Amino acid sequence: MAILYLIEQNSILRKRGERLLVCRRPPASRRYSAVLQKDIIRDFPAADVDHVMLFGNIQVTTAAMHSMLRNGIEMAVFTSGGKLMGQLTPPMGKNIPLRISQFRRYEDSQFVLEFSRQIVKAKIANAQTLLTQFRANHPTVFTPSDLKFFKQMLSRAERCENLETLRGIEGSAAAHYFGLFGKLFEQPGMFAGRTRRPPQDPVNAVLSFGYVVTGSQIQWFLDGVGLDPYLGFFHAIDYGRPSLALDMLEEFRHSFVDSLAVKLFNQRILKESDFYHPPGGGVYLNTRGKQKFFTHYQKMLGEISLLHVDQSPEDFPVESKGYLSLFQRQVHRLIRTIQEGVPYRPFVIEK
Repeated sequence: MAILYLIEQNSILRKRGERLLVCRRPPASRRYSAVLQKDIIRDFPAADVDHVMLFGNIQVTTAAMHSMLRNGIEMAVFTSGGKLMGQLTPPMGKNIPLRISQFRRYEDSQFVLEFSRQIVKAKIANAQTLLTQFRANHPTVFTPSDLKFFKQMLSRAERCENLETLRGIEGSAAAHYFGLFGKLFEQPGMFAGRTRRPPQDPVNAVLSFGYVVTGSQIQWFLDGVGLDPYLGFFHAIDYGRPSLALDMLEEFRHSFVDSLAVKLFNQRILKESDFYHPPGGGVYLNTRGKQKFFTHYQKMLGEISLLHVDQSPEDFPVESKGYLSLFQRQVHRLIRTIQEGVPYRPFVIEK
């Protein structure tokens, strides 16, 4: 799947023939509207693009939108800080029987609890594994009792009999995890605890940005197969909240986004100069920072796998493909869980 990330502020996405052009804004003194070759930053065949992610002050012409809709290209629009504002989605047939099954499962309290239990256990296990793997090379960073807490939370989640208690367990595990997470960073002052809306330090800026972008791509997969991304099971329904996408994001917060953040800072890929501090408060990636982020994000994301309609999600390899294939596999596992009652198997980092 080819994803086009647009982060160059004040640029314009245009169309020429069957190609999409990313162009600089022409000077106000120019009296004609024709696009000059020197205006073009990049150009792509529309047929080679599957998804456009637009961040900040970037214009899109009507002709470019028409081209995307004709070619089945979805566009997600974000603020420069990474908040998802909305999506342009081509009209496509939705899987109505699947959605009916999804709504029926939502009314089944036992199904909701069991699915949510598996999601929470996977998130806790991934947190434990990420910290344990780091401790293998830095044995003095954490104590055994620091990590033992996760085993206790896993046991409590397994025995939990109601959704509200399960949410409390997940919250306690997350708080403990982020109390330890800052020790993974070699540079001082990059992380002082989880903060959001707005993020207060560079690591939180990357985490918040990464969670939103990853959640949007999972949402795209859910919508593409005909599931309703807004009808979740673990996350409560709220106006405008893609609860089902957030459910599935839990499997990938620590395993994907947090791991990427550790790499970006400990390998000195991201520096203080890659962030900006707006007058209203908070810390955000600037354009150069986003360019670095997406370079390494895309490498970890990898390629989509070719999955045949009649193929089980367990039958195709994903190890060498990257996280896009994992997103795809998990969405198809969810379909089987909803339609056939097969227990859901979330993604867990191999130890």
